[in-house]
Amino acid sequence: MRRVTIEKRVPVSAALAYQTISDFKQFEKHCAAVISIDVTKVSDTQSDSTWQVHFHDGQMCWREQDVFDEQALTIDFNQVEGDAEEFYGRWQVEVLSSDSAKICFEASFCMGIPTLADILEPIAEMAITANITDMLTELFSLEKEGEPV
Repeated sequence: MRRVTIEKRVPVSAALAYQTISDFKQFEKHCAAVISIDVTKVSDTQSDSTWQVHFHDGQMCWREQDVFDEQALTIDFNQVEGDAEEFYGRWQVEVLSSDSAKICFEASFCMGIPTLADILEPIAEMAITANITDMLTELFSLEKEGEPV
């Protein structure tokens, strides 16, 4: 089981940072790594989302259950089917100041092929790190002061 943690400071309020990362369809519009995302709202605090992303030299697909906690500024996700054997984690937004926040993405994953784990999982770790870092940069590239693209 591998674990990835990515943190990024963004020049927007924590509320706006949370709103931005909670809108998964926006990832599809603004993030080069994302091929498609389909979101089905289950309730005010839950959704099912199906992701297709560029992954190293190919693509990775999965469906996850998402649990949103606006008070805690967290989104927990858990893959229910997909290319990895296990993939789960959390998005967390932390208030730094009135116009600054830190976003932390943490994920644990297992590709499910034990004999190739030493080869595949470091590649997966690099791809996830690169994709999430790029996504956060693309989502929070400012077109106007204080507003995401």
